[in-house]
Amino acid sequence: MNIIDSHFHIYKSEQAGLLAQGGGSFCGFKGTLEEAKTFLDRGHIKKLLALAVIPISPMREAAMKKRPEGLNAAKREEFALELESKLEKRLSDYNDYLCRSAREDGRLEPVIAADGSLKADFMIQEIMTKVESYGIKILKIHPAVNGITPDHKGYEPVFELAQDQGITVISHGGLSGEDPEGKYCAPENFENVLQRFPRVKLIVAHLAYPHTDGLLKLAGKFENLYTDISFVMRNSSLSDEALVEIISSFGKERVLFGSDFPWSNPEEDAERLLKFKLSENELDLLVHQNAIKIFNLGQ
Repeated sequence: MNIIDSHFHIYKSEQAGLLAQGGGSFCGFKGTLEEAKTFLDRGHIKKLLALAVIPISPMREAAMKKRPEGLNAAKREEFALELESKLEKRLSDYNDYLCRSAREDGRLEPVIAADGSLKADFMIQEIMTKVESYGIKILKIHPAVNGITPDHKGYEPVFELAQDQGITVISHGGLSGEDPEGKYCAPENFENVLQRFPRVKLIVAHLAYPHTDGLLKLAGKFENLYTDISFVMRNSSLSDEALVEIISSFGKERVLFGSDFPWSNPEEDAERLLKFKLSENELDLLVHQNAIKIFNLGQ
């Protein structure tokens, strides 16, 4: 069976991948491109969506703490402007890295990072540059890493552009290391987005765990809402039977297989999924056909 991993993080270095996991390996991986290619070369995973996530707000806060004391107003403004320029470059360079990697290896589909705390004009230009240079059609947001919600005003121009350009948006959903209760990316915080941008295909990842019941209610109201089962396959208490029920309730045509590598092992997650009490056609939807259709990947 052709398996597409629709939620797979790749970092530019081992250090970056480990830092993203809190300083150490979550389940034995560092999150590198080399590890990704190892999975692809073994052939169990045929294609993966390489997602970019970069913690802009924490980086900004850390840099501001190091700002020299005693600066006058003009120097403080100069420091802030230089810092924003550096942060913009960090995000753009990371997006470029994933796009170039995908251009070199067609088994990767790049998913660039968009950030709600950076200036709107920069973010719009960044997205359009990647559309024009690499043909990107998917972007990733992670509101919780910045301590904001997906309906924050900083994301409005991103969603407007996504709707105008037909770009699919993947958002973190539910709990995260920065937000163990999952308050920022709880389902109710996506309702205004879904209402305002009805033509945007929005994937709220990880079943918004542990707020899955709320996500199911939202799915009943908005046909442009999708989800994936990344992270929860390894890192939740949900049983096989519970996951099958959730998938069926959400709609098998609107759920994607994903691992959330390096927080999970894609091969082990796929092996577990293929044992679910689902028909071969239903499994093919989850691991292959839904991704082809939702992300317009082609066969």
